[in-house]
Amino acid sequence: MSEQQDLETTLSTGAIRAMYGAGAGDEDPIAVEPTLQVLSVKKVNPSANSTVDRYRLIVSDGEHFAQAMLATQLNGLLAQDPPAIEKNTIIKLTTYACNVVQNRRIIICLSLESIANYPEKIGQPQTIDPGPSAGGAGGGGGDVAMKDVKPDVKPAPAPAPAATTSGRGGSNASSTSAAKKQQSGRGGAKGGAPIYPIEGLSPYQNKWTIKARVTVKSDIRHWSNAKGDGKLFSVNLLDDTGEIKATGFNDACENLYPLFEEGKVYYISKARVNIAKKQFSNLSSEYEIMFEKDTDVQLCEDQSAAPQIKYNFVELGNLGSQEKDATVDVLGIVKDNGDLSEITAKATQKQIKKRELTIVDRSGYSVRVTLWGRSAETWQESDNGVFAFKGAKVGDFGGRTLSMGGQSTMTADPDIPEAHDLRGWFDTEGNAQSFQSYSNQMTSGSGATFRKDEFRTFEDVTADDSVGMGDKPDFFSSRATITFIKGDNLSYPACPTEKCNKKMSHEGNDEWRCEKCSQTYPAPEYRYILSLCVNDFTSQIWISGFNDLGLQLLGHSADEMQRLKEDDDPNFQAILNKAMGQTYNFNIRAKADTYQDQTKVRFHIQKAAKVDWVEAAKGMLETLEQWGA
Repeated sequence: MSEQQDLETTLSTGAIRAMYGAGAGDEDPIAVEPTLQVLSVKKVNPSANSTVDRYRLIVSDGEHFAQAMLATQLNGLLAQDPPAIEKNTIIKLTTYACNVVQNRRIIICLSLESIANYPEKIGQPQTIDPGPSAGGAGGGGGDVAMKDVKPDVKPAPAPAPAATTSGRGGSNASSTSAAKKQQSGRGGAKGGAPIYPIEGLSPYQNKWTIKARVTVKSDIRHWSNAKGDGKLFSVNLLDDTGEIKATGFNDACENLYPLFEEGKVYYISKARVNIAKKQFSNLSSEYEIMFEKDTDVQLCEDQSAAPQIKYNFVELGNLGSQEKDATVDVLGIVKDNGDLSEITAKATQKQIKKRELTIVDRSGYSVRVTLWGRSAETWQESDNGVFAFKGAKVGDFGGRTLSMGGQSTMTADPDIPEAHDLRGWFDTEGNAQSFQSYSNQMTSGSGATFRKDEFRTFEDVTADDSVGMGDKPDFFSSRATITFIKGDNLSYPACPTEKCNKKMSHEGNDEWRCEKCSQTYPAPEYRYILSLCVNDFTSQIWISGFNDLGLQLLGHSADEMQRLKEDDDPNFQAILNKAMGQTYNFNIRAKADTYQDQTKVRFHIQKAAKVDWVEAAKGMLETLEQWGA
């Protein structure tokens, strides 16, 4: 038999009919991984909520043809030169789902193998779709306009599933082939419903059940805006095919939050699938799940039925090659537990707890990891413990730092080979080793870090006419000494209402009014508006700073300084004089503004930290060595 005849007989005749459930009473000829021919490949316009390209296929088993959509993770097959899939290509469909879109069946191709290109259409396949606009096999008749499908479309009930056959574990033709590979424990969800793979979920279906492990569970967060108040929480869900974020609001939050436990496996159904909001998630999934009031969550009896958390570890020594704001997984030994401290959030003016750990690994590097909120408060001090950090955000101050956000997790002594290897290395040789922090940093005693390659002299900044003149502000760092602080207008009377801070007007004895809040108070809460002159070895500039900076530099609240100014001027001046002559590493923002037709670049301090002269000397030595001195 010729190679061409071999390919013709390779097609899984009857597979399309079985996937559509058309022959439920007949013997089912479908294989778990059917071999089909691609009769057409067409790019369709993306929806308004997505810029990702989507491709519609017509696939044939030689007897029938049907419409299919290519999962976006397979788009690379069409970007190859030549494409791995084109007209008349024979493929093996290794993972798929049959979904209902606009009352019509669509095969979603989740993974496939390209077997061979074929010169012509095999057989005379007929449409499997009985609709009046089905069209011919070679045309585009009966195309479903995927861009018009909204996530809340309620598809018609799916046809009855086809009979189950033997093969590699058997197959229920109306569900996914991947689903059969995932079923374990009870053999499916409640009622025997088939299990869908996470990678098979899309807004074009609403009847599915997934079996997944909770890898991350957030705290309940509250919000308040013009539309009202509310609350939400989220979980990350993992199965063998992928990971997806799920969020519950208000009633769903109240009902479901107590049910989920990090690390446990659940059956989840009766929820909505939407396009993912990437700004709120670090997962790669194109979609996300929205929990609803009637979402069903059941604890899985077989807790080994879903994979454990998957890591893609980056050695600390390789963090320098990571982009700022990238998310990475790292594994390290905690060398320093850090102290619990508190900062004021710029956006909300709320106090937030933080803790900075120092971790090391066998690359010989040490890196700071910042914990926030409840994680910082509940941290249990670890004596050289092994911790896995997943989804840590990369910062660029001090060469590289890491920050644990709402989508990040940390696990103590994880039972994985990498952790056991790290433990053995540290106990035998690493505990006696010295570790290197990233060399492009200047570290202050307070823990703030400043990049050498962003340091500029004041002479350089003031001579550069472009600094601060663009649409966006410019940022740089400098080491400078405070030479003068203006005592007049050191602070202003601010509204004591949380998040307001607007200037108040004095309307008489014990009456201060905030126009924004339309409230009268017996006294204001003073806040700093510093103006100070700073000098480096080349020149001087005037810079401004607000309340946090004033507290840091002067060591007294603005209320205290205002009382001293009114009642004890010598002590007031003594505090100002004590702050002068101090040297800091400054992070500075430069931006031009126009006042009375005059444009001037103004400099504002974003961060200040006392200089650690030992570390500064080491930095100077490294610079000299780089220049061969």
